[in-house]
Amino acid sequence: MKYPEALEPVVAFLRGIGMEVEYGEGAHGGFLPGVNIHSGVIHIDPDSLLEAGDVLHEAGHIIVVPRHYWPRLGSDLQASIEAIVAEQSGPDETPDPLVARAAQHGEQMAQAWSYAVVRHLGLPQECLFFPGSYRVAPYEGIHPFQAWIEQGSHFGPLFLAGANLTGFSGLFAYMGNNGLAPFPQMARWSVD
Repeated sequence: MKYPEALEPVVAFLRGIGMEVEYGEGAHGGFLPGVNIHSGVIHIDPDSLLEAGDVLHEAGHIIVVPRHYWPRLGSDLQASIEAIVAEQSGPDETPDPLVARAAQHGEQMAQAWSYAVVRHLGLPQECLFFPGSYRVAPYEGIHPFQAWIEQGSHFGPLFLAGANLTGFSGLFAYMGNNGLAPFPQMARWSVD
């Protein structure tokens, strides 16, 4: 793992915002090497983890879902979130809009949220955006997703602002004013 020194600050941060993190065998078989989700708990195996940023990214998918749903989230976070939306969708029911947003835009939200955390912790963005991450390779300079976030053209901050985790920013600053400081400053780190 490159930037192994980033792992402990990431784990401390996640635990500090109320997310459960455990080390051990439960990390095997996840979507990304060395990190897995069981009932909303992040499991990590530092020996097979590629980057600490992968832990943050998976946490970002969880964090944009209201906490009372976290115990229902498993290895395939997208499928878990979509199952919650499907259960709530029916002739007389409308799914929780926060869960629906996470189902539709969770990937972009997780990328932007992770970026904000790495910046908040003072860690190098390369532990999140590295060659091959997000299936982007090869490239020159900084990772394209990092560039889109920093240029204000990535949709993740817009969806985070819509969930009142941060303020509107970048190209989307004109879309609203929720009274919060603009991204990458975060008013809250999770949807409650």
